Amino acid sequence: MDNFGLHTDLAHFLKKMPLFSSIPDEQIRKIAGCFWVADYQRDTVVFLQGDPSDSMYVIYSGAVLIYANQSKNNETPSLEIELGRGDFFGEMALLSDLPRTASARVTLDARLFRLKKQNFQDLLHHNRHIGLYLSRLYARRLSFGTAGSSMKPAPVFYTVSATDPALGLSYFLYSMSYHIATESDKKVLVIEPYLELENNMRKFGLQPISCPDESLYSLLPAQLFTPDDINWFCHPSGFCVLQVNKGFNPRLVDILSRLMENFKSCYDLVIFGLGHHFGPFARQAVRLCDKNLLIINNTQAALPGVKEKLASLENIAGTGLDRVRVGVSHLCGTIGIPRETLKKILHLSETPQIWVEKSDKAMNDEIDTEKRFPVKGARAIARELAGVRIGLALGAGAARGWAHIGVIKMLARENIHIDMIAGTSMGALVGTIFAANGSVEHLVKTTIARFERRSQVRRKIFDYTLPLHGFLKGQKAMNLVAGAIGHADFMDLAIPAYVVGVDILKGEEVLFETGDVAKAVRASLSVPALFVPIRYNGRWMVDGGLLNPVPVNILEQKGADKIIAVCVENPHPEAKLTDRSPGIKQVIARTISIVHGRATSGFVQHADVVVYPDVQGFAWDDFHRGRVLMQRGEDACTAKIEEIRALVRQPAGR
Repeated sequence: MDNFGLHTDLAHFLKKMPLFSSIPDEQIRKIAGCFWVADYQRDTVVFLQGDPSDSMYVIYSGAVLIYANQSKNNETPSLEIELGRGDFFGEMALLSDLPRTASARVTLDARLFRLKKQNFQDLLHHNRHIGLYLSRLYARRLSFGTAGSSMKPAPVFYTVSATDPALGLSYFLYSMSYHIATESDKKVLVIEPYLELENNMRKFGLQPISCPDESLYSLLPAQLFTPDDINWFCHPSGFCVLQVNKGFNPRLVDILSRLMENFKSCYDLVIFGLGHHFGPFARQAVRLCDKNLLIINNTQAALPGVKEKLASLENIAGTGLDRVRVGVSHLCGTIGIPRETLKKILHLSETPQIWVEKSDKAMNDEIDTEKRFPVKGARAIARELAGVRIGLALGAGAARGWAHIGVIKMLARENIHIDMIAGTSMGALVGTIFAANGSVEHLVKTTIARFERRSQVRRKIFDYTLPLHGFLKGQKAMNLVAGAIGHADFMDLAIPAYVVGVDILKGEEVLFETGDVAKAVRASLSVPALFVPIRYNGRWMVDGGLLNPVPVNILEQKGADKIIAVCVENPHPEAKLTDRSPGIKQVIARTISIVHGRATSGFVQHADVVVYPDVQGFAWDDFHRGRVLMQRGEDACTAKIEEIRALVRQPAGR
């Protein structure tokens, strides 16, 4: 194959990888042209620990072992991970600009595509979602210590700033700190470069305290500050605030990095509240911090100022993994720009969330201490920073999927708040209806309560057609979802949800996260030959379970720190003995069930807890047996509840 053919093939291959999947086809082809191809025989060393970092690699075929030693004298590797087709490696050293922290050796003849450092940096600069994906991937690995010695440490330093003085920055900053402190074991310090009066601090419930550790002052120049110039406050939840009477002198800029090291020795998260004006100190803080959060006003009149502030912030922060995140405040203005439009206008890596709602507490600068569900606003960002977000993966399984409802019911009873949901086929239907408003009662009312008898199933779900492309039109199933969620768009869902389908002509997995929810669920439900395929966004879509029966990997990509998976297809389907020849619908359903079941074990291996409801003996079309199936889900979740509680209590990675 010539180089043109190789790179054309690579472009198609890259498009299937989560890292590159959101890049337009034209740009993918350009990126593919930047890679160098190399073939390696078994036992060839690609690079050694300590070598200079100059490239990242994508494995096109073969296998590569990544291994690291804690010291040169230690012959036992402290890290050993074997990677295969579609995996990538070597990018972390490029991001940190440090020597290789691990070695790479080929264990099975491999073809690798190599991207040099400058090309990789250009890729990050022009495709911000790649930085977001990598950032979330590493956060997930760090949460449970699977990262090994080659991983970059978890983010510690954050800045929070705003584009306008009336966007509720203090409300957001202190509410976020409260929820981090109460939902994790992380010690949080907020640094306020701009002086707030003590009575304002008391309004937030912050009380004056003495300095918790005098060593924090060891680097302060005596001629600039004395301990009496520095005020400390503490909230009953545990987070602390540091203020300086005179404000932060610009002469501190040169020693800020050393001061930050002092703070890092005592706190897990250090957050600088920077207001909306950037002086020398604020600019240095932005440059040195791992992440920078920006609260924006989303009105049309404010847009030029937002663009200018965002460009300034990104210019200071530099290229990196998701260095700047944007959220919307609703405290100013009445008619805002839609968030999907903002994403395009501002070239953001993802659709911005609403960080500050127009509430009494936000308007009056009071900490919002309520543990609301669905999770949103300052608490949602707090759970992300704390590394405690819970994802729920709901698998395919036709009528057996009603068991998902029992699992959700049990989690709600235990007050376990789900931060995001990914669903395939029937899991997509159940998951998106629950995601509409986070109500189990509404979920039951709009699903199994409507199908108590088989005759109701036939009337309300089964819409038979001439079996040219499938037995069922699927329109009634789509109407069921649309009615249950109020014809919502993905942006309208109270809980972020993701739906998996398959492009039957290209054989590619398709992730739905924008647009019409009901249509996406209809696509994911389309079991080949049972349902007529649906044309959606120019693709012929069928059952997502063909390629991803339990979408755990989607939750990993979206940043879930702890993942609960629910499987209603048995990895070893039971054999039914019968003298009768199975009908065509039974053969089709049974075939799909076997495909789903055999594939399930590989897809749930990255989940932290897997729930297997006992659904043996239930047919694919037993939709009228929802109450029994829901109870099976409850029972299975009850059996796993101690494991789930332990997962929720497990401290996030530091």
